[in-house]
Amino acid sequence: MAQIWLAVGLSVAVQLACIGLAVAQAPTFGQKTAPIAGGMGIAAKPANPFLGMSGTYAPTHKTPDGRACIAVTPMTHPQIINPKIIDQIVLVNNICGQSIKVQICYAGSTDCIIVPLTGYQRVQRILGVASGSTVFRYEYSELY
Repeated sequence: MAQIWLAVGLSVAVQLACIGLAVAQAPTFGQKTAPIAGGMGIAAKPANPFLGMSGTYAPTHKTPDGRACIAVTPMTHPQIINPKIIDQIVLVNNICGQSIKVQICYAGSTDCIIVPLTGYQRVQRILGVASGSTVFRYEYSELY
């Protein structure tokens, strides 16, 4: 009888360990994807040739055929009242059916906006305002 309970206990322990491993590998709240750089009127920051630690970032959301769900397009627009003041705008497009939150920052800065997107949604947001400058760089990450 003791051997049966030992076998059952061992089986349960192995199943719990497997569940724990699966949960540890899945993205959890508070994680984000590796930053993706872009720019308007200037080349995006070159990719870092030194790869970070494996498992540091969560994977990006992808379509079933492997394309990225999120696309960010920069643009600028002069204000109507004073054309020397330029709105620096990002157009964020989600081509997947799931809701995704995106954090967009000026490159190398903590000046960020968070854009929540529902499935198949496209939104336009002002990242910032500049005096006469149509040039800016940005980085974005998907938040889990």
